[in-house]
Formats: sequence, structure tokens, C-alpha cells
Amino acid sequence: MQPILSILPVIALVALGHLLRRWRIIAPGSWPGIEQLGFRVLFPAILLVSIYRAELSVGVLGRYLGAMAVAFALTGAVALLLRRPLGLDNRRATSLFQGALRFNSLLILAVAAQGLGPAALGDLAVALAFLIPAFNIAAIVALTLLPGADAIRPGPGSMRRIGSEIARNPLVLGCAAGLLLNLSGVALPDWAMSPLDWLGQGALALGLLSVGAGIELRRLWQTDAAMWAGIALRLALCPAIFLACGLMLSLPGSQIASGLLATAAPGASAGYILARQMGGDAEFFADIFTWQTVLAAASLPLWLAAAQMVQP
Repeated sequence: MQPILSILPVIALVALGHLLRRWRIIAPGSWPGIEQLGFRVLFPAILLVSIYRAELSVGVLGRYLGAMAVAFALTGAVALLLRRPLGLDNRRATSLFQGALRFNSLLILAVAAQGLGPAALGDLAVALAFLIPAFNIAAIVALTLLPGADAIRPGPGSMRRIGSEIARNPLVLGCAAGLLLNLSGVALPDWAMSPLDWLGQGALALGLLSVGAGIELRRLWQTDAAMWAGIALRLALCPAIFLACGLMLSLPGSQIASGLLATAAPGASAGYILARQMGGDAEFFADIFTWQTVLAAASLPLWLAAAQMVQP
């Protein structure tokens, strides 16, 4: 029951973050700076340390990463195929695509650290090293190059700008630094590791508080078929595909649990920022994101329970 019970402190911190902002204990204007601290300093630190300590053998993680790649690729494809049946314009279609694929990395790492152990945390960090750049590239390309999109049209330097944005992304840089250190075999001294560990520990709490602060309850009154499709794709279809792939590939129980955590996690607010900057339907994404975050409090424990049931 430990992985399931580990959701409770996560929910508590998310709720606390919401109350801190709602009751103005921390002024609303302060939260963007708090989010930037987590995004640019604390979260890259935990990714760097986790990947640095992870076992990167292809034999150990190859099937695990493959199952996650299949789950996310099929989910993203379904999101794009739903454009016509749901009657979406391209702005809403790109936001549905982001809502189906993006997950809240801080929430995932917090639950893994609390209930799944260091091995699962390391596996997830390695997966994030590949998934975070892939998702950002996919979202930017969809927003820029979707045929007939009413978003910003690609210009002569669009691919160069895409590459520049990805290369400056702190999460990508943290992943790259962790991979470089791991593969180089360099042993970091304790005086260097301790500050990185402290930063990583701070990232978990700060990130969850920021998630709660970003929840707008007024959005829970918004509803339409496309919004519910985005919720179902993220919280139900993606983890179901991963679970099927994991069982077919005979993944260890710990990898099934951590993979379900990643594939069933709610979306991330970064999708709202990207949609707003690149001409997507940011308000539609925010509706999907808010419902996903609230409903994940019930769906994540169910998926973790399913992971325990299929373990030998």
C-alpha cells in the first residue's frame, strides 16, 4: 500500500499551495518567481542527480523506455485523429495534443521519491531525459507546422528558433548534464553532491505547492466533449497502453509502477505558456489541465493499485 499512500502527502501539498494563493498568504504576484526558481534551478538539479546515479544499461531500460514511447506515441496520434470527429479548429487541436501528452514531472518525481524508492526514481529520471525534449519538440512542431493552422506560421528561421528554445530549456540542460556525467564515469565529490541533493529535495515541495497555486476552481465549471477527451487520453488511455505493453514485455513490477505513474500523471502548466506564446488555445488547455490535476487525485492511486496487482 505504500505507493498508493504516497499520494496523500502529494495531495496535501497541492491543496496547501492552492490555499496559500487563494487566501493570499503568498501574494499571487509572487508565484511566477517561485515557479521560475523551481523551473530554472531546483528541478534541473533533481534531474541531474537522478540521472547521474541511474543505471543506463540498454538491457535494463530499453524495454521500459520502449513501452513508454509506444504509449505516448499512440496517445498523441489518437489526439490528432480526434480533430475532425470533435470538430476542432487547429488552435484547439494543438491544445488537445498537448493535453494528451504533457505530464507534471515534479508531481511524478515527488510520488516516486515518496513511495517507489530510489531505483524507480532513477528509472523515471532517465525516461524524463528522453521524454521532456521529445514532448517539447513535438508540441512546438505541432503549433508551428500543423497544416492549415491558424497559429503562428513557420518562417525561414523557425527550425533554428525551435532548436534554440530547446537548447536553452533548463530541464533539457539538467537532463543533458546528468547523462554526460553518468556516461563519463566522473565521480562527483560529496561537497558537490550535497548541495545538488538539497536543491532536489526543495524542488519536490516547491513544485507541488506551485501546482496547487495554479489550480483555478472556476475552470471546473467548464465542460465539453473535447475537454473530456483530453482528460481521458491523459489519465486513462495512455496508462492503459503502457500497462498492456509492460505486461507483454514482462517488465519488472517496479518499472510497471513507475511507468504507470508517468503515463497517468496529470498535465503540466508549461503547455498553457507554450500555447499562449505560439497561438494555440491556451484557455482550452487550462481547462483540460485543471480537471486532470483534480481527477488525478483519484485515478493515480487506482493505477498504482493496478501495478501492485499485476506484480508476481
